[in-house]
Amino acid sequence: MQPRACVTAGVLSVLLLLFSEPADTVQQTPGKERRGNDMGEVEKARAAGPSGGDSIFTKIYSGAIPASFVHKDDKCFAIKDANPQAPVHLLVIPIKPIPALSAAAPEDLELLGHLMLTAKKVAAEAGLADNGYRIVINDGRDGAQSVHHIHVHVLGGRQMKWPPG
Repeated sequence: MQPRACVTAGVLSVLLLLFSEPADTVQQTPGKERRGNDMGEVEKARAAGPSGGDSIFTKIYSGAIPASFVHKDDKCFAIKDANPQAPVHLLVIPIKPIPALSAAAPEDLELLGHLMLTAKKVAAEAGLADNGYRIVINDGRDGAQSVHHIHVHVLGGRQMKWPPG
């Protein structure tokens, strides 16, 4: 199996799975199996907390973890999500490590606007401008935030459902 060049919020869990003993498979939903020690995003968010160190996104930006960038500028970068939830699933990540949207300060206003405009740009470059796309920012445990470094999900390439969660 070839390793993926792109990473996302679930990478830490994947690394833990790779270096832990395999578990029996369990039934998640009819027709879909998952490993017994494999967590979904909600479970990862419940288990996650601010690490106090570099986030996985900081490590990606620094080059410590390899990734294919679809966008990079002086304020943010974008990568393909390694666990896509739609045909197109991109992550727009600020270089400044803001732990969550709820932790953003008034001085982050320009950066947050830049993230939105960058999300628009990468969505258009991915061919999503004509039919639309969804922007998601998870915040906190109940918002299923599993990496404590704010990031914008850009999802598209199919009809989204409503309500979303």
